[in-house]
Amino acid sequence: MNVSEKIRTLRKSKGMSQEELAGQVNISRQAVSRWENGTALPDADNIVQLSKLFGVTTDYLLMDSYESDEDSPKIKENNKILHANLTRLAIMFQAACLNACIYSWGDSNTIILETVMKSFPLLACSIWMASNHRYEKDLKQRAKNTKIESLYCLIQSVVAVLGYTFHIGVWSTLIILINLCAYIFIVNPKYMNRKLTR
Repeated sequence: MNVSEKIRTLRKSKGMSQEELAGQVNISRQAVSRWENGTALPDADNIVQLSKLFGVTTDYLLMDSYESDEDSPKIKENNKILHANLTRLAIMFQAACLNACIYSWGDSNTIILETVMKSFPLLACSIWMASNHRYEKDLKQRAKNTKIESLYCLIQSVVAVLGYTFHIGVWSTLIILINLCAYIFIVNPKYMNRKLTR
């Protein structure tokens, strides 16, 4: 395969449109189209960006001796957002289980301390999750994702407060976990342009 075919194949394997690829590499959609048609070639900077984006070496993109993607020496995929979110999923699951297991101490003098202790893991993980925007390269996508993540944090906080207020900790914990899974496995790939990879 030549450079044009490799770019087209890699783009399609990532499920990206020409416009999405152009946004990731900061070029026009027409430039991507010219690359894929073979009427123009990416410059050195673009080749480096493409190799990082697709998780292949620059040699693979430039050399015809690599016939297929399987022949390519891979760069270790470093999906920081996915890794961070899956780490948070484990932390939130543990925090939610701990939250469900902590029963009310019954002493009205300690109710504020109890609420703070039960809310802290949820709040900390929510803030940590909302900080994902620092990995976003596309500024429009970053602004959109920051709004979505802020809304997610607000929903989780409201559910937690309602759970503590009405003493329905087990049910609020279940809702928190469902929200978390929906956020990571549905909202991230569908609305936030974060592809979940293995």
